[in-house]
Formats: sequence, structure tokens, C-alpha cells
Amino acid sequence: MREAIPTGVPYFGASLKEWIFTTDHKKIGILYLVTSILFFVVGGLFALGMRLELTNPGLQFWSPEFYNYLLTGHGAIMLLWWAIGAPTGGFGNFLLPLMIGARDVAFPRLNALSWWAYFGASVLVLITLIPGNHIKMMWTGYPPYALNNDAGNLALYVFIIHLLGVSSIAGAVNFLTTVIRMRAKGLSYWKLPIFVHSIITANVIQILGVPSLAGAVTMDLFDKYLGTAFFDPARGGDPLLYQHVFWFYSHPAVYVMLLPPVAIAGEVISAMAKNRFFGYKAYVIAQWGVVVLGFIVWTHHMFVTATADWLKIIQSITTMMITVPVGIIVLASTLTLFKGALKFNTATWFALGTIFMILPGGLTGIPNGMLGIDYGLSDSYWIAGHFHFVLAMIITFGIFAGLYYWFPKFTGRLAYSDGLGSLGFFVMFMGAMLIFGMQLIAGLHGMPRRYVDYPPIPELITAHHWMTVGAFIFALGVLITFINLILGMVKGEKADANPWGSPSLEWWTASPPAPHNFDKLPEVDEEWHPYNYKKA
Repeated sequence: MREAIPTGVPYFGASLKEWIFTTDHKKIGILYLVTSILFFVVGGLFALGMRLELTNPGLQFWSPEFYNYLLTGHGAIMLLWWAIGAPTGGFGNFLLPLMIGARDVAFPRLNALSWWAYFGASVLVLITLIPGNHIKMMWTGYPPYALNNDAGNLALYVFIIHLLGVSSIAGAVNFLTTVIRMRAKGLSYWKLPIFVHSIITANVIQILGVPSLAGAVTMDLFDKYLGTAFFDPARGGDPLLYQHVFWFYSHPAVYVMLLPPVAIAGEVISAMAKNRFFGYKAYVIAQWGVVVLGFIVWTHHMFVTATADWLKIIQSITTMMITVPVGIIVLASTLTLFKGALKFNTATWFALGTIFMILPGGLTGIPNGMLGIDYGLSDSYWIAGHFHFVLAMIITFGIFAGLYYWFPKFTGRLAYSDGLGSLGFFVMFMGAMLIFGMQLIAGLHGMPRRYVDYPPIPELITAHHWMTVGAFIFALGVLITFINLILGMVKGEKADANPWGSPSLEWWTASPPAPHNFDKLPEVDEEWHPYNYKKA
């Protein structure tokens, strides 16, 4: 382990060469964030392309093959680049050492390697934009379809997943070692911010689960190119084996995506309400409850398959059980508002929107965990609506809440306009409710997911019309938000070192931080707590 070498140049003033060869956690965090945001835009454009096609029945703009490419790209990009890359890679890299009073991560060169593996995967994804390299097997890569040549280049898909796995494991080892070995003097585990706890739990999932995903896609690769028969029933294989191994990681991965953005919202709510975080210890324990239960619910993705009934029943029960720790997290975040002097600004609105989206996301998910109901809803637009509420919106609103809250720490400036930022939030909120609310309705009318066409049923046509309107409203809100953030970087008012009056350690240094983070490593006493606003 080594510490960053102090220099006189802040991270944002570094030369191109310094950015390329950097091992500074702050630069690497910014690189993750910028890449994630760029891919968020690409994934959003893919979504708009699908929505244009689905506005009316019949083929309008794209062939079924190109639609499958848009569908595959949208899912993979939004999950692996936006939902994991921004909260864990971006915010985690930039903030975790600052929040624990360290000068850098434990293994800076390994941290750089994690970024370059992520960057390599990003370049390969851009290669799929070239005709002839389209991957059309959905982000899940299910056999036997993934083994068909019409599904695209399976070897490229597997290589991308492996590079992302290298990035995830390297980052996870680094983060966990950093927290264990490099905390400030006096900083016990029960004094860590909830965001740091969320990064710990998310990366425990990564270490335990990523090898399972890597194994699943590697068996896919061997079946197609080496002639093995892991998933070929004619030769003694079983395609359901892939789903079991795949979802053993890919459902816990949902909490890799969810826990950090929800914790970001909690950080913002506590700071803007000037309230000690309600039920702090219960919240932390609930995060670990989510981790444990998250590894024993994967079969709820497979209720309509020929999986053994005894396993379905057990994992229907565990799916219901996981609502308990999630409920504790929501309750603690909400009750932190109680008797608080809440400051309404853009970060506050996005944080409140994050917590609110757990309601339609979670409440529509509970029926899906019940075997009898799931049989009728599985693979319908109801599932798509639930999935986008519980993942897309919670994650996106949480990320934007963090961007606005830590914007002064990233740039040394405040966001350009709270009015413009709040407008962006409300436009996004209205668009999201319209898109995904109508997806739930379309699902109840029998609309299957992942289809490029549908019969001219009036209820479905109406629902799709409103979904398309909602998609463009949401895109407008995103555009307003990005314009406001860009203007903030150029014209925003210069921020104090601690504009929110937070006692958390990341605000104990300059905004933006020096390359070595702290001139003197912080020490905390018995009374200090990151949410003790009476001592701020």
C-alpha cells in the first residue's frame, strides 16, 4: 500500500498525460463518472429508438434484428455502465477515501487497472455499433439463442463481460482493503457514513458473485466454439443450468446497483434536513440483510421454467423476506426528515424522488414474488414497468442527487441554477411516471416484453403512444439537468469548502480536494459522528 504523492496541481488542472497515467482515486472516479454518463446517453438513445418503433403496431423504422441490437445494447449499457459504473466506480472511487480520512485507496495501481479494464470493455461496446458486430442476444446471453449465429458475436460479448469482471473484482478488493486498513484514527465501523457501508456491501457481492457470471458466460463460449455440451439437452446438458448460474450473481447485482444510490439519497436527506440519520445502525444491518437474502432469491427470475417446485417455493418465501430489510432502509431514510429543517434544492428533490420510486418499484415487485401471480405476469410489460421503477429510476435519481450534492466537492462550484435543476427533476419525474406507469397497464393487458411488434389492440396502442410521449418528456428533463450541470462547471458560483455544513470527513478538506486529500490526516473523537449536525 502507498499514499498519493503530494503535488501542487489539483486533479482538474492535470495534463492529458497525467490523466492517462494517473493513480489518483479522484481522477479515476471522474473518469468512471464521465464514461458512465456518456454511455447513459448512448443507452438512452437506444431506448428512444425502441420507443419510436413501438409507438404504433407494425414495423416502422427498424428490422427485427436491429431492434434486438437496440434492446441488447440498452439493457447492457444501462445496467453495467450506468447502474454499476457511476455509483460504485465513480462516486465510490472519488468519495470513499475522503469519507474515511485517507489520502488514497490501498492499491492505487490496481485501481488504475480496474479503470483501464472498464475502459477496454467500453471500447469493445462501441465496436458493436459497427454493422456486422451487433450483439443481439439480450444482455443475459441465454442459450440456446446465444449459441445461434443470428444472435451476434458471442466471443465479443464474453470478452466484454470478462473485462468488466476484472474491473469489478479489482475495485472490490481495493475498496474493502482501503476501508479495513486506512480509516482515520478514531473512525470505527459504526461511524462510517451509510454510503461507505453501501460500497462495502456492494463490493462483497461483487467478490462473491462475479465469478459465477464469468463461469456462466464462459460455458456459453465453450458450447459454441469448443463443442462442449453444458447447455445442450440432446447431449446431456441443460439450458436451465445457465439461468441458475447467471442469476446467482445477476440478482444480487441488483443490490450492487441499488444500495449505493439509495445511500446517496440518505446522505443528501440527512444533510439537507440537518438531522442525525434515523436508525443508523438498523439501516447498516438492513444492508447486510439485503446481501444475505439477495443470494437466495435468484429463482424468482425462473418461476415459469421447469425448475423444481420446492426451490420455487423456498425462494418465493425469501423474496418476500427481503422486503423487510428494504423496508427498514426506506423507513430510516424517510424518518430522517422528521422534525428536520429541510432545505429544498435540486439535490433534495432528486433524493426524495429516489426514495419515492422505491414505492411503485417495491409494491409492484411483491406480487411478482408470489408464484401464482407471477405465472400470469412473467415476461409481460408489467415486469418491465416494475424493473424500470425499481432499478432505472431509483438509480438515475440517486446518481443525479449525488451529482448535485457533491458537485462543489467535484468542481469547487455550486450547480448553476436551483430553479433550472429542479425543473429538470420534475420533468424527469413526470416522464418516468408516464412511461413506466403505462408499462404496468400494458402488461395487465397482455403486452409481452422484448417484442418488436404487437397486435393492433386499442388499449395497447394507447399505452404505447403515452409511453413514447413520456420517454421524450424524460429525455427533455435529462437534457435540462445536463445543461445545468455543464453551466455550473463554467459559470457556477464558487463554493465554500463545506457549503452544506456537514460534519462528514469529505468536507474537512478543500473543494475540490488537493491531490493528497488532507494536509493533515483527520482524527475523530468519541462524540463525532458523520450525522451529528449539532456538532457541525
